[in-house]
Amino acid sequence: MKQALYRKEYLPFYVLYSLFLLLGGIFLLSYSREDSHLILNQFFYTPFHHFFQTITYLGDGLIPVVLVFIALFSNYKMAIQVALTSILAGGATQLLKNYVFDEVNRPSFHFKYFSENSIQTIEGMDLNIHNSFPSGHTTTAFAVYVSLLLLARNTKLTFAFAMVALLAGYSRVYLSEHFFIDIYAGSLMGTFWALVVFAFLNINEKSWFSKSLLRR
Repeated sequence: MKQALYRKEYLPFYVLYSLFLLLGGIFLLSYSREDSHLILNQFFYTPFHHFFQTITYLGDGLIPVVLVFIALFSNYKMAIQVALTSILAGGATQLLKNYVFDEVNRPSFHFKYFSENSIQTIEGMDLNIHNSFPSGHTTTAFAVYVSLLLLARNTKLTFAFAMVALLAGYSRVYLSEHFFIDIYAGSLMGTFWALVVFAFLNINEKSWFSKSLLRR
């Protein structure tokens, strides 16, 4: 298992994500949930609106469904990795969102009714108001793209997938769909299950993993 998870090709991800966890953790310890959002909300520029509105869809729940379907025609192991990780990470996140932290509201609702401060949002964009913690889109993004970078075993792709996961997660804060702590927790959830499933599949490697619906 250790050999499977500690390949040199994964170094860009481990470095980037470790920096995110370290700096993000310091940020969360230094400011309240409300203040941290107000600080990040200052970096809100019209030229970036379309970019973050688009990249946020890379954390949508349909992404793993599409990838699993495609993977079935390419590689069974990829299909199992993405499917299992998405189900486990997504299930745990939805359980927390809807039953454990179901009273935690999102930024748009919080700043409208419980704060004297206001935030910048994109005009005309409908925002969710409840079930803020943790971020489902961020969980999905990290579950999917960490899974892909582990399977790709390519330094350049590792960096690319890591950046996609981080940007998709941050888009939720930029759009004021979530607080920073929501995406921080979502990233941990997605990454944890991606690593666990990957390690499990490598321990239980099967000869048919490399096959597909087109290659038997």
